[in-house]
Order: sequence, then structure tokens, then C-alpha cells
Amino acid sequence: MSITEFGRWGDQGIQEIRLRGSCGTEASILTYGAILHDLIVPVGDSRRRVVLGYRSLKGYLDGRAYIGATVGRCINRIGRGFTLDGQHYALPVNEGNHVHLHGGPNGFSKRVWRLVGSTDTAVTLELTSPDGDEGYPGTLTAHCTYEIDGPGALTITLSATTDAPTVCNLGHHSYFTLQPGSDVRDHRMMVMADFYTPLDPSLIPTGEIRSVAGTIYDFRTLRPIHIDRGPGYDINFVLDQGWIPHAAPAELPLAAQLVSPSGDLAMDLSTTEPGLQFYEGIRLAPSDEAYDGEPHLPYRGLCLEPQRFPDSVNRAHFSPVVLRPGDVYRQVTRFRFARPAEDPALSALFA
Repeated sequence: MSITEFGRWGDQGIQEIRLRGSCGTEASILTYGAILHDLIVPVGDSRRRVVLGYRSLKGYLDGRAYIGATVGRCINRIGRGFTLDGQHYALPVNEGNHVHLHGGPNGFSKRVWRLVGSTDTAVTLELTSPDGDEGYPGTLTAHCTYEIDGPGALTITLSATTDAPTVCNLGHHSYFTLQPGSDVRDHRMMVMADFYTPLDPSLIPTGEIRSVAGTIYDFRTLRPIHIDRGPGYDINFVLDQGWIPHAAPAELPLAAQLVSPSGDLAMDLSTTEPGLQFYEGIRLAPSDEAYDGEPHLPYRGLCLEPQRFPDSVNRAHFSPVVLRPGDVYRQVTRFRFARPAEDPALSALFA
């Protein structure tokens, strides 16, 4: 493990914490936005970068795609604020004319987190969000832990407590590519979900929960992502597992699998969360700050974001997002990368 200064934002120094695990797995985390800056995993005798990122702090400060960021207080979209315990709370709009996206214009992804603990393979960051921050009630204390807990495995644990009733739905927003430079629509994917939440024109869920059968959202078996119709993917899946609040990382069921176009690398995603947002990087913009000189063009990276459902605070039948004093918000997500030929469970997909 090493800690260096990545850059400065005003009078604040931004730290980079680089973790090193077994078999060549490395992860780099920034205190700005609790960002996963880099993730390198073993692929046979070589290693491969599997997330998009920027070479410098400037890229993250200028970027609008939340690349690698920890998002809060509420990931995804809320429409027109919310009412909690009889009190209405208006939230700042940062998409369209009425949508609050990813915690607002100054959400957790735009804050400097505090480094509160580290080992060779794990780091914990902390952020305090005061009462009224971006329109949300209560003082919220959030923690984000990244841990390399096996060869090619990274576990992200998000937790929070509050001193007053509030809304909390944290999330991780990396853009993955298992074959850098490729079109992510040429990857193959499987999502363990029989249902999804349809959207209105503002990308706010309508409240309906609809079957994936016969739709472009049917990923119940491994298949190429590419579609010939429609505007592209930016949708929440209702995972078959439901919400598993107390499970340990090793006990989490498989939620999704992603396989590189060449078939030489696969990613398993397991999570406690009941929802999974799939966004295929439709609006990624070029940047001179991108890694390896590869511009962040549309479809160069995709997001798989474990979450409670979008706009849940306004939908009583959606997943719970209200956090009260004395309770602890907890989300655990594990990403595991392996070559299919070296993993019996993955090899079975190609039988």
C-alpha cells in the first residue's frame, strides 16, 4: 500500500491510496469523491486495466460522467423532491427541469473524503454531510471501504448513520470494460432479473414493475449487449435476490456477469442490493485526460450500479431508502474477475 498526493483542489490536497493484493491485483482510490481511480487484474500471465479513469485530478474536476465515483446521498434520480414524515423537501435540480441526479450538483462525488483507515489491501474513507446539505435533512456520516479480498476480487462496502430521518441510497459508479478500447456493446452480459422498472421521458420510474420477457432488457441468459433498436440502455433491473442487508461478501448471490468480446476475461458482480442500474456509457464525452490516450467516447465503458430503486422515496412499493437515527445503512458489492477457462463456474457458461 502507498499513499501519495494526486493533486490539489483549492487548499486541499487530494490523496491517492494504491492497494496491492495477491496475483497482481491493484486498486487505486482517491480521497476526492472516494473515486476508484484504477483497477488492474491478472489475466493469465499479464494484467489488464478494467475501469475507465483520468490521468490527473483535472479530468475528474471537469468531468460530468461520475467516473469511478461514490455517489450520494442518493444515487440515480429523484423527481421533484420528496415528503418525509409530513415535511416536504425540495432538492436542487441538475438534470432537465425537475430531476435531482446522483445527490445533486454538489453531491458526495464532488467532495473530499477523509482517510480514516488503511492496510496493504484495504482503505476506508469517511464523509460528513451536514443537515440541509443539497436539501436533505439530518447530518449523515458515510463510510466507503475498498478491499482487495482475493485474486482479481474487489469488495466495496458503503455504510451510513444519521442523527435525523433522511434519505440514503449510496452507490458506486465505475465504468467497466473488460477489453480496453472495445465497444462495450460487444461484451456479453447476464443479469439475474425477471423484472425491470420502466421509465418516463425524464428517466424517472413510472412506478410499474414489468417483466423483461420479450423485451430488450431480457438478460437472463448470457448474450451480447448490442441491440439494433431503441435509444440504448439506462435502466434499473429488479434483481431476483431482493434485498439482502446482512450478508457477508462470500455469501452474496450472483447478480450479474460480464464477459469480454474475446471471451478471455469475465466479471462476476454480487451485491446486497435489490436493484442494478445498467448504463452503457451512451453520453461519455472525449477527454484529453483519459488513461492510455483512449478517449472516453460513447460505449467505451459501461456501468453496473447496485442500488435501491430510483425515486424509491416517492414510491411506497419500491425498495426502502429512509434512514432513521439508530439504524445503519449498509451496502456490500463484490466484483470478481477471472479467465473463464480457469474458473469452473464461468467455464460452464461456455459449455
